[in-house]
Amino acid sequence: MKKNIKILHVIASLGNGGAERQLIEMLKINRNHGVLLLFKADVYKVTLDKLNIKYWEMGVENKLLIFLKIFFFRDVIKDYQPDIIQSWMYNACFFSVLCKLLKLYDKPLIWNIRCSNMISKYYSVSQKIIIYLNIILSKYAEKIIYNSYAGKFYHEKIGFNQNSGKVIYNGVDSKKFNSSNRNRKLLRKKYNFAKNDLVFICVARVDPMKNHNNFLKAFIGIENIFKDKVKLVLVGKGTDKLDLPYNCIALGMKQNIEEYYSMADIIIVPSAFGEGFSNVLVEGMLTNLLPVATNVGDAKKIIGSTGFMLSGFNEETLKKELSKIIKHKQTVIKTMGSKARDRAYKLFTVDKMIKSYEKVFLKVKL
Repeated sequence: MKKNIKILHVIASLGNGGAERQLIEMLKINRNHGVLLLFKADVYKVTLDKLNIKYWEMGVENKLLIFLKIFFFRDVIKDYQPDIIQSWMYNACFFSVLCKLLKLYDKPLIWNIRCSNMISKYYSVSQKIIIYLNIILSKYAEKIIYNSYAGKFYHEKIGFNQNSGKVIYNGVDSKKFNSSNRNRKLLRKKYNFAKNDLVFICVARVDPMKNHNNFLKAFIGIENIFKDKVKLVLVGKGTDKLDLPYNCIALGMKQNIEEYYSMADIIIVPSAFGEGFSNVLVEGMLTNLLPVATNVGDAKKIIGSTGFMLSGFNEETLKKELSKIIKHKQTVIKTMGSKARDRAYKLFTVDKMIKSYEKVFLKVKL
């Protein structure tokens, strides 16, 4: 990436989500980028300090009060003097474009939209309003970057500007996400999993789009069929507060998630809607796990022929189709997992993602 192009990234916070991890990957390559956080740096604060990234925290917890900080934003831009403003996800996109319309800055604006078909009925009224206003104001962003073709199609269908959209797939660090026999043995021993247990891992915060409710109900049915053969590991914010079936453990949020994939055999993404490009699907694939996902977002394009697509996300469909997958021999699952890593290693690299962003930055800056 061209070192002389300064980008100010605007994002709500830096929790342990997919968009946040993508931003961190970008910052690792280009240390002269800055970050404006509407709330706080959260779990990646230490990382920002280690990378020596310049960042500012607004510290506003109430969304309705965020606009009291618009002059703080103006002062940050005056101090940092970026060439481009790049905002991530709905709230930051709306805040950034509104400040632009108020003439608080005159820099090019890039939006990052990370989801596909958001079903707004599951979320707050304020979130619905922000999405609607983003539709109206999307014409003021010089470029809208989506991380999936499904996301681009959906947002343009509901009214986002069709002249500025571009898809850039996420890039995942293949060195960080790789299988480890040592971690596999240690973690299976720690959580009392046998060597021949078939272990699913689902990495997702508790959210309506992630479909934990139907998935856990289906898993109870699977347990009744396969008894102690199949285990499930849940990782993600709020999972440790769920009511769990037998043979399932929930670890809550883990920053060092790369260490936990190795204990599993299958990475599953049972989402009902909203997924754009699933980072965890690629992370699991890079760790030699067999990928299984519902047909949400670009999951089919990510998996290709190296895994299994589920035809639905309701309890009965999940139970029926996962039961078929479980009947495959462990050698078949392992072979497909190896092919999945080869695919992810070739297609979804950090270098490819960075070069794609670089082209956009150069074009927008001109």
